[in-house]
Amino acid sequence: IMWGADDDDSGLSAVTLPRPCQWLAPRWLLPPALASLWMLESTSSYEGGMSGGAEGSSIADDDAAGGCGGSTSFERRPSFKLGERVPLNVNRVFSEHVPLPFAYYDLPFVCKPQDVHRPWLNIGEVLRGDRIASSDYELTMGQDSQCRVLCTKTLTPAANEEAGRFVEQDYLVEWIVDKLPGATVFFKHGASGDAKTKQKEYEPGFRIGAYDKTSGRAHLNNHVSMHVLYEKRGEGRRIVGFEVYPRSVKNTSGNCPDLKDTLAEPLVVGERKEAVVTYSYSVRWVEDTSVKWNHRWDRYLTATDQQVHWYAILNSAVIILLLSGVVAIILMRMLNRDLSMYTEEEFRDDIEETSGWKLLHGDVFRAPNYGGILAPLLGTTVQVMYTFIVTILLGILGILSPSYRGGLLTTGIVVFLLMGGASGYYSGHLYRTWGGTNWLKNAVMTATLVPALLIGAELVLNMFLWYQASSAAMPFSTIVLLFALWLFIKLPLTLLGGWFGFKRPPYSEPVRTNAIPRPIPPQPGYLKPLPSILLAGALPFAVIFIELFLVLKSIWQDSFYYEYGFAIIVGLILSLTVCETTVIMVWLSLNSGHHRWWWRAFAYGASSSVYIFTYSVFFYFTRLRAGMPDVAGFVPTLTFFIHSLLISAAYALCTGSMGFFAAYFFVRRIYRMVKLS
Repeated sequence: IMWGADDDDSGLSAVTLPRPCQWLAPRWLLPPALASLWMLESTSSYEGGMSGGAEGSSIADDDAAGGCGGSTSFERRPSFKLGERVPLNVNRVFSEHVPLPFAYYDLPFVCKPQDVHRPWLNIGEVLRGDRIASSDYELTMGQDSQCRVLCTKTLTPAANEEAGRFVEQDYLVEWIVDKLPGATVFFKHGASGDAKTKQKEYEPGFRIGAYDKTSGRAHLNNHVSMHVLYEKRGEGRRIVGFEVYPRSVKNTSGNCPDLKDTLAEPLVVGERKEAVVTYSYSVRWVEDTSVKWNHRWDRYLTATDQQVHWYAILNSAVIILLLSGVVAIILMRMLNRDLSMYTEEEFRDDIEETSGWKLLHGDVFRAPNYGGILAPLLGTTVQVMYTFIVTILLGILGILSPSYRGGLLTTGIVVFLLMGGASGYYSGHLYRTWGGTNWLKNAVMTATLVPALLIGAELVLNMFLWYQASSAAMPFSTIVLLFALWLFIKLPLTLLGGWFGFKRPPYSEPVRTNAIPRPIPPQPGYLKPLPSILLAGALPFAVIFIELFLVLKSIWQDSFYYEYGFAIIVGLILSLTVCETTVIMVWLSLNSGHHRWWWRAFAYGASSSVYIFTYSVFFYFTRLRAGMPDVAGFVPTLTFFIHSLLISAAYALCTGSMGFFAAYFFVRRIYRMVKLS
């Protein structure tokens, strides 16, 4: 069921599900297809047998692992014996400025083994562009290597020129040792600024080369010094760090270069002529007692200043809560005044002379226009919202560890499929409340409307990615897999939920609907569609824009996003703000005589997505293309904007459903409080 990159795959010799936290996802709870989708690995390849040298690796007990908490709850704990082969796997190259990853062995200027073994990848890894494969780099536990030649390669003029382009676009290489990505090391000073308190931190990946803007020359890194950090565990040794120090040295001799020569001439690429390149490497094993195995990811996850982050979140929360409280108090006072006037006996004879929301009691619950589209849309929004909630909760529990490659995407897809029943249920119930009669048509519409738009946009983009030979392109087998999952899991669950929702009695509205709709008077300028949407979206965006920057950085610049605690806090504040803002805007619309509030409530809740997309455009020009205005082309730009649009649409679905149901509850509540004959 999973994707294999080449026809020479060695096959699946063992299938394992994660052992810790099985009470959260026991093996018997998942159907075989979902179990394969969740975590399918070739343990003989991925964990150490890919190069045939780590069959003796053992799973040691770790009494300090922390159970389900921490960042390594889903990670196996192999220990290597002294003199045992440690496989190094290559994956892909990626850039912080160009959103197009490429498989490492697709580059025409690198060394490729004659026999390449590839592990099975979960669907999240495939969608994020991972293409993990074995390599000829020889790492033996505890044995340092001063210098070894990997290969000598003759570059064609086209390959030489392409190497220069990758260097100029600041591409990084991702290698993997024991599931740890090779890292570039940098040091961060402590709070006191004392150099003695500086902390070592990692940036995933290392530069494929360096570009000299002054001379316009690209220098390709053809020698790497690898420092593998380990801790001793009984007779075994566990890897706790993988540092890569690349260097560019002009070397065409086929032998190791003089590494002591700090003034050696760098290797220049990018010229349209043949070139001979010798690739070499050195390995150093370093015992590091300052890092325990179950905390080895901490150095990858310390790039964010937590104190500044907390201050920013707290500041946004206080401002939004105070503002929302003031508006809520004003709104409740006005409503109480209107309701008291409306229920007093002396005003019953003057109902027709009053104005505002009170006059809309006979029209406010009239079925919305295009309810056959709104009901499926709202059902899918509930599905997307539940998917976000469950995924974030799993992240808080420590299940979505960085060691679980592609885990966030895989988990999101699995949860989205399983929530198909919820989308059908809510859609069917609303559809019947609005007078619908064909439950099957509504359920099929719920299952196909949003996924068809999503897959359609991705397939169009996928054709361009295929043309560019990017690893971000979905293989045909992955497309078939996604269609099969939709057909055999999501569609049946949606039909089942739609049938139950339709069989449930419809919502009982508190007032009757008139036969003839009341005309809608002219609306004030601030309640016209565009100004009101922009007004409603400003406050929710003010809550999330700090967290939004970190999410965008994680998506487009390949940094790890792990702050699910912050995400849940911001999400709660966002939910409160969206609901209150939508209620206020709907009340203002009703008070101005506009009784067609259904679509408006959804639009008000989703309105901050306009700001999110605008901020994404700002992020593109100020972060991705900052200092490199000439690197972007049509396909990278198209990739960024289509994915940004889809992300904004998913956000709009979530917040739109929040706003709609909050407004629905509010409208039913205020009209239930009014006694009408």
